[in-house]
Amino acid sequence: MRMASIVAVLLLMSAIAAAKSETARIEILHGKRPFLVLTGADTAGQFTIWSGPGTVVTAEDGTESTPAHPGDIADWEAGAVQLPRDVKVYKVRFYCAAGDQPAREDAPSHLCYGVRYAIGSDGQGFIQIPAVGDKDFKGNTRSIYRGVEGSWFRASARWEELVRPRVAEALTPAPYAGGTYQQPIYTAPRTAVGASSSVSPKH
Repeated sequence: MRMASIVAVLLLMSAIAAAKSETARIEILHGKRPFLVLTGADTAGQFTIWSGPGTVVTAEDGTESTPAHPGDIADWEAGAVQLPRDVKVYKVRFYCAAGDQPAREDAPSHLCYGVRYAIGSDGQGFIQIPAVGDKDFKGNTRSIYRGVEGSWFRASARWEELVRPRVAEALTPAPYAGGTYQQPIYTAPRTAVGASSSVSPKH
């Protein structure tokens, strides 16, 4: 299959995705097991995957544009960047609320997107959209084909403000009090999310 045909298929899959789903849950993993789980309006509900490259918003006059959202996970406008060598990389999974339901902790949700989150030695955070061949690529393109798969971007200011401290907290060993140490999983307080997104993938 030629590249043009592959792109056409991916764009079609993006067009039929359920783009209005809110983020109900975010898991951050080092290896196969999540060490940080975020739910609720104060954390997971603050972010959306339905913005940036590969998405489009249509104005009342029919004009289409790529949306920017306060809950972007990456600084899309700054463009792709070169990832430094000395970084720690974590997997991030986004779970979207079923249909147009609010992203409550107890609401049905499904895995809808996966990215990589890297933290450099200088403290700068980066987000990667997994490339072709990555295990998350196929699932991601069912939701959105962005056209920047494989690229790294600086993490958004909101992501660094809300997620970074919780990552650091979850990775800080608890005081040893005898017995076997077990890495804690941080779960944000249970709260509900408000209105759903009106952004849809780009056709």
